[in-house]
Amino acid sequence: MDWQEPDMFEPVAHGNKPFGVRIPSLVVSRGKNDQLNFLTAMWFTPTGSEPSRMVVGILKRTLTYRLILERGEFVMSAPTDKMMDAVVFAGYISGHDVDKWKATGLTPVKPSKVSVPLIGEAIANVEYRLVRQIPFDDELDLFVGEALATHMRKGAMEGELYREDSDPLLYMGTKYDPAGKSLGKFYTHLGRIERADYDSPLLKKYLGRQKPR
Repeated sequence: MDWQEPDMFEPVAHGNKPFGVRIPSLVVSRGKNDQLNFLTAMWFTPTGSEPSRMVVGILKRTLTYRLILERGEFVMSAPTDKMMDAVVFAGYISGHDVDKWKATGLTPVKPSKVSVPLIGEAIANVEYRLVRQIPFDDELDLFVGEALATHMRKGAMEGELYREDSDPLLYMGTKYDPAGKSLGKFYTHLGRIERADYDSPLLKKYLGRQKPR
């Protein structure tokens, strides 16, 4: 194979930058004394299909870490683009210092399987039972949650797809000026939704007309 020189690329500082555009999560927790909290999470990934599970990284110093361990349950809420201020707030402010529910005015909604509330303003909420805690490093552990119930806002999806007029928050990250000063956190809006081209030479050759799904 004739390998080309990587002239079309340039190095960047953060290893995860190419995968930065995504829907963040507000991870909701409730302790044994009914204390509620939520934090902004970006380090998570779904894994497995039956049962569906989510792996999420939680810093040990956070209130969320302690509350999840106390009840063994949590909720992950997908915010709308109107909730960007709450997402930034929950990523910077500690629940040890501020009652985040009171500060944001978000609406706690009754769950169906766990004892942790859903966020009423979110585009979706998923209830999880903690099934495994995986030590990761000195600052962070990985929590594995088994999905028990999923709640999608009415009219937001068609099958497995968000509707074009839905409003999931697509977080893009932080922008900096030439001196390295932060210009703030940025997000974008859902635009056109397009279907893969199954008539492309590659897919037509290897998938066949009967296999797309």
